[in-house]
Amino acid sequence: MRRRFASILLLATTAAAVLAGCSGDEETGDFSDVDARDLLARSADRMEQVDSFAFEVDHENGATQIVGGIRMESAEGRVQGTDRMQLEVEARFASTNIRTGIVILPGEGYLQNPLTGNWERQDGIDISTLFDPATGVTGLMRAATGVEVVDREDAGGVDSYVIESTVDSGNLQVFVGNATPGNAVDARVWVGVEDLLVRQIEVRGALAPNDAENILRRLTLSDFDSVVEITAPN
Repeated sequence: MRRRFASILLLATTAAAVLAGCSGDEETGDFSDVDARDLLARSADRMEQVDSFAFEVDHENGATQIVGGIRMESAEGRVQGTDRMQLEVEARFASTNIRTGIVILPGEGYLQNPLTGNWERQDGIDISTLFDPATGVTGLMRAATGVEVVDREDAGGVDSYVIESTVDSGNLQVFVGNATPGNAVDARVWVGVEDLLVRQIEVRGALAPNDAENILRRLTLSDFDSVVEITAPN
């Protein structure tokens, strides 16, 4: 009887230790058992299966020039596939604050005139020249080096791993379509623990020639695979 009780006690103690080891990362701050490189690779694979999502972009210590001299300070919109995007932009044109819209479709783009509100066909504007949240996210993740899981936080209501890495600026079309290569910048990626979807990306450092060295760009993703149809504006 004593031996049986001792065996049960040993099993219970072992199970408790295993459970503590699985859930103790947040408390101890030790994430050495999480393979950050594998986590990013699996997350990139998962993101490539996503057909649509909503996004927000904002900046600290700067802005991003997008089209026609417009410097985007913040934006929100949706992506459908890899070649359809619509967004509303808070920006500056010269010394004036403006709000405008952009719609990108296969082979055509539209810009909303900030003075009249009318939509105008804009030649030469597409996702590759603007910024590319659809394929740019996975491009960043696959090009990252020095990858390390540093925390576990709530991101948009989702339990997420926080991954720090270094990325060459040329691989960051997710923020700047004409990103200049050769500058190593710091990146943070928030990846859902359960679903492996990217909830947020932060990149600190210059990506384009006129960027401040301490510029921070933040991309927040949500509403994955909702039904959306992006069409030409009226």
